[in-house]
Amino acid sequence: MKIYKNIQVVVLLLIILFPSIVLGQASSKPFDGAKIEVFHPDLKKIMDPSTKIELLAAGLEWTEGPVWNHQGDYLLFSDTRLNTIYKWSSKNGLEKFLEPAGYQGADIYSEEPGTNGLLINQKGNIVACDHGNRQIVEIDLNTKKFTPLSTHWNQLRFSSPNDICQHQRGDYFFTDPPYGLPNRERDTLNREITANGVYRLDRSGKTTQIITDLTRPNGIALSTKQDRLYVAISDHKYPFIMEYPLNNKLDIGKGRVFVDFRLKFPSEPMAADGIKVHSDGYIFAAAGNGIIILNSDGELLGRIKLGIATANCSFGGDGYLYITASDKLLRVPLQKI
Repeated sequence: MKIYKNIQVVVLLLIILFPSIVLGQASSKPFDGAKIEVFHPDLKKIMDPSTKIELLAAGLEWTEGPVWNHQGDYLLFSDTRLNTIYKWSSKNGLEKFLEPAGYQGADIYSEEPGTNGLLINQKGNIVACDHGNRQIVEIDLNTKKFTPLSTHWNQLRFSSPNDICQHQRGDYFFTDPPYGLPNRERDTLNREITANGVYRLDRSGKTTQIITDLTRPNGIALSTKQDRLYVAISDHKYPFIMEYPLNNKLDIGKGRVFVDFRLKFPSEPMAADGIKVHSDGYIFAAAGNGIIILNSDGELLGRIKLGIATANCSFGGDGYLYITASDKLLRVPLQKI
């Protein structure tokens, strides 16, 4: 009996010290310590500053790439380190959707072998930035069949595609920093493309390298009119969101610094990560320990300050903004704008 009680104590301590992922529970609780900061009155058009941020899931590794599936009313998101795509719904809570989502070898490839950025394309399938297999891949939502869309540029393998967006004409734009390589920038064994590039994958399947001069391109998004391309740089020395004009042929023009987080948050490390653009033009950017909200002119409106490293966000069809941050999934309600 004493041994049994000792085992119970050990198990309880392990649960407390190392909380596991809880699947299948549709529950939420307030995320303590988070707050909404108002820098401009227009923020109140977007969200109530007194609202509570909800914690939906915890105990993962590094959550990324959230996307809402309007056909099924659920959220999909990646865990780049656990090599898993998760599904969250208000009905069933957290579920595993796909494992492994990226690298499928028996050996350990890198710290981030899974998928990163996700989107639901115009056909209704997932398109994923696949770190481990170094490709852009389409995944059938029903059969979960993988179809590679782009694996190389100029006969060279990508490093680790990171984030992606789709133009209304069908073309994709994606970033390719080195985060998924075993030794990142120092990986001379696996790395084939020296530039941390931005690419366009057109409707014919042709991949073109369109930007080569950014240190660590990361999040990527299109403006509401689809005539501007935003690219986030995850570099503490150059914590910018860049803006590039697009012409009618979807060729890019000269870029400019749209946001310099050093000017807006001079005392904080604010390297930018995922970006999402609301249908009303507001820009939500993961940077530092929260989500930064900007208007279409780049004016700072507010911040959802979480206090933990924040990777990305997505607009849900249920009126919430879903946020992937460190090992967690969170959400906050938005006003009807």
